[in-house]
Amino acid sequence: MIAAPLSIALALLGFPADVSVSPSRGDRSQLSQRSVANIDRPSDRTAESLKRYALEGRYRRDPAAVIATLDQQARANPEPDIVYALAELSWVESKKHERRHRPETTDRLLDVLSYAHDYLFGPELAGARQPSDPRYRLACDLYNGALDRLLREALANGVKIEAGGEFSLKAKGRDQVFKVVLRDSPWGPEDIHQIILASAFEVSGLPTLNYRYGLGVPLIAVRRSDKNAEGAERFYPPEMAFPLTAFVTPPTKLRDPARGEENRGLTLELIDPLRTRAVGAPPMPTESDLTTPLAYMWSRSDLDRYRWTGLLRPGPAAGRAGLMLIRPYEPGKIPVVMVHGLASSPLAWVAMVNDLLLDPRIQERYQFMLYMYPTGIPFPIAAAGLRETLQQAEQTFRQADGRPDPAFYKMVLLGHSMGGLLSHSMAVDSDQKFWELNTYVPFQQIKGPPEVLEELQRYMFFDALPFVRRVVFLAVPHRGSSLSRALVGRVSSNLISADDHVSNLLSRLVRDNPEAFPRRFRRVPTSIETLDPDSPYLKALLAMQPGRGVTFHSIIGSERPEGKENTTDGVVPYRSSHIDGVASEVIVQSDHGVQKNPYAIMEVHRILLEHIGMVHQAAAVPGARSGE
Repeated sequence: MIAAPLSIALALLGFPADVSVSPSRGDRSQLSQRSVANIDRPSDRTAESLKRYALEGRYRRDPAAVIATLDQQARANPEPDIVYALAELSWVESKKHERRHRPETTDRLLDVLSYAHDYLFGPELAGARQPSDPRYRLACDLYNGALDRLLREALANGVKIEAGGEFSLKAKGRDQVFKVVLRDSPWGPEDIHQIILASAFEVSGLPTLNYRYGLGVPLIAVRRSDKNAEGAERFYPPEMAFPLTAFVTPPTKLRDPARGEENRGLTLELIDPLRTRAVGAPPMPTESDLTTPLAYMWSRSDLDRYRWTGLLRPGPAAGRAGLMLIRPYEPGKIPVVMVHGLASSPLAWVAMVNDLLLDPRIQERYQFMLYMYPTGIPFPIAAAGLRETLQQAEQTFRQADGRPDPAFYKMVLLGHSMGGLLSHSMAVDSDQKFWELNTYVPFQQIKGPPEVLEELQRYMFFDALPFVRRVVFLAVPHRGSSLSRALVGRVSSNLISADDHVSNLLSRLVRDNPEAFPRRFRRVPTSIETLDPDSPYLKALLAMQPGRGVTFHSIIGSERPEGKENTTDGVVPYRSSHIDGVASEVIVQSDHGVQKNPYAIMEVHRILLEHIGMVHQAAAVPGARSGE
């Protein structure tokens, strides 16, 4: 009887499908190298190269000898046709050896790596290779496929890949040593506790895959946090996963190696694809997978269960409240803080983060932060918690000389549903409006214990945060929702076991100030009761004046293509989501879970570009209509 109304409520609140990862069925690396994954014999173009040198018949009898002959020809007279043929034939031979479990597999994979790299970057071929040649992309796939299989072999053999360390593989009768280095990243070598191939997992629960084709092998790097972390690391989730791309520059096959060069080690570069978008010279795009690490990280978190405990038992869940970074703080990038709604968690934002990071302009200029809070606590406490967390972050992320980071003072807040109400309260001045809901006696005239007065002041009085410059409201019930009055709302509200802390504080003042408070003092409403259309807290919030220079935007869901005044997202009607004075208002066809709607994400994308001056006026979003 209890679970049913809550299940209905969560469905109406639009909580998105669970994001999860599962082991790949088969070799998912074939997705990125599908053009070469099934090559087990020479292609037509390579067969032509064999005919050109009268090697076709000999290849069937002795492929190793033919590869050696072509290698000599490539050194004497480098040509793209021959170098590509060598890469492809080495790949075919590696597949044969792999099926027979022969150690020569590794030898041939290293050859594929070198020949493919020479084809793409060798200065000897600069005037002859053509990026329009289909073999150019095939050479990328051969390189990626060989490196993927080499890393897969190392991990299967229990090798631990550590930044700043090294590992070795048996090849050509000796140990081929790989030195591992981390290039240009806010992460340090000490942050990488485990390396996993991104191709080892399949993602479900996200509508799009943020995958960029290029050169390199996408990885998942895992970082595990210390529970007692301090400073910036206190904003890290217990386990973080982030994208890296593996890249190796092998020795050339087109020139005789220098003395001792043939025995030198190789360097496996771990590249941050959000920082380094091209590798090699001439530069080629870095292959990257941003979705799988994101899904891996959140699928392994325990945040999903806080949807329930945060609503029904907010007291015990309060310890998990706080700001969560998905990357180390990067000075110069504008923070985008995402605040979830009732009976939800930061997981509600994963689809939007995944899609927004598709744009390199967003990657370069913004950093995303997720705020977690127990949604059952009274509104004033929840708002104070967000405010104080953001103030602590501003202090933590100051520059080395103690001055504020200018980018931090361009912060954007995205708030869904109740999270939008919290975000709104970050950008307005309270004046006396919350306090006057309890009494008209000025706060300064109230007598009571100093500690009680001090704590109440935190909840009742606040100024707009000076670093919040823009707030985007997504399906926000500025004037409440009738759902809070319905059976689901009443049952869910009665289940909340929160200690009414604010009311307890106020009650302590009644004894010392009997004339200041009404005889029948009303408790502070629960979070669900705050959403009542007649809620005095919502009316007070709407009456507060915005801070100077703050810009507001509204994104509103509509389940039915009717007139605006009659439309609703199933939870919040348009008349509640609409407020005057916003810079833009867009209505999208969506239920209450508008934060995962593709058209809403496109509008957020537009707003973020406008915020950095790349869009100067509201452009039409396909599938959306203006609410102006």
